[in-house]
Amino acid sequence: MRANAIDTKGPTSLLFKSPWGFGKTLAAASFALSGPTYLAYWDKKKPVELKTYFSKFGAKGRTILDNLEYDVFGAHNAGKYLDKIISMIDDCRYTAFITDSVTNLTSGAVNWSLGFDAKGKPQPKRADNPQMIIPDWDEYKTETSLASQSLDLCRTLPCHIIWTAHPVPGIKLEGSGSSMRVTKVNSIVTYGSKVAGIVPGQFTEIYQFIKTADYSTSPVSIRYKCSTEAVGDDYAKTALGLPQELDFTDRLFYEVWLEALQQVEEETKKENTDELKPELVSTVQPSINPFANRPTNQKKWNPEKGDYE
Repeated sequence: MRANAIDTKGPTSLLFKSPWGFGKTLAAASFALSGPTYLAYWDKKKPVELKTYFSKFGAKGRTILDNLEYDVFGAHNAGKYLDKIISMIDDCRYTAFITDSVTNLTSGAVNWSLGFDAKGKPQPKRADNPQMIIPDWDEYKTETSLASQSLDLCRTLPCHIIWTAHPVPGIKLEGSGSSMRVTKVNSIVTYGSKVAGIVPGQFTEIYQFIKTADYSTSPVSIRYKCSTEAVGDDYAKTALGLPQELDFTDRLFYEVWLEALQQVEEETKKENTDELKPELVSTVQPSINPFANRPTNQKKWNPEKGDYE
């Protein structure tokens, strides 16, 4: 494969992150405007916010709700999430596949693994036995394995891959004794540390969702935006050349994102066109020989006569 054949307009991978309530799920679900979309929902009992929010957008909202298919996952059926991805490898009928969220996916994976014994056989959970409800190294391995396998398989799907994450406040201890350092961190997973380091590197686009107050309106309104560049400890990036900030207040995120992408493409085409325009140059090409560019009808020097003729 050659780099000049890379399609920047095709399916890509996106990671949406922020605290709860910043519009990540709604932004991801808006991709259903482009076609059938699957939502693997890990966060709550059911995504009620989808119906209440998209009902405000008329025909477009109804299209999104009609195109959106979802299943709820948790500790009771974490393995079926991986089965769903595997089933899509040879038969993917979606334009976007959403995992909401990796934060609860990791906790669901750990809690799911507690339901099996050391030989992989199902065992009933009992609260009176601490060994059966406290995660061990094997449970953390399950978390890492489920997340890494899911990411690896998602890369093979011919559709947009969208994962969301809710950073969880925590502390990081380094060193010991008087040299111990305590650092505040915001991990995108609930258990372990490997998955938090693996996930970001698997995505082309990483957006940090933010909310700001608009004091120019009465009453004060909230604006929903996402940043494509890192701000402080909140990392973000774009490989598609999108602007630093996208404002999708009272709009469908997918439309805002698509408009920004199309604008980048138009600017790129314009730059390429300008580069291909022929520049006005002199018809007489410069040469070291001062006689090289004389007109063909000019007299030639005759050394015998010592004159031009």
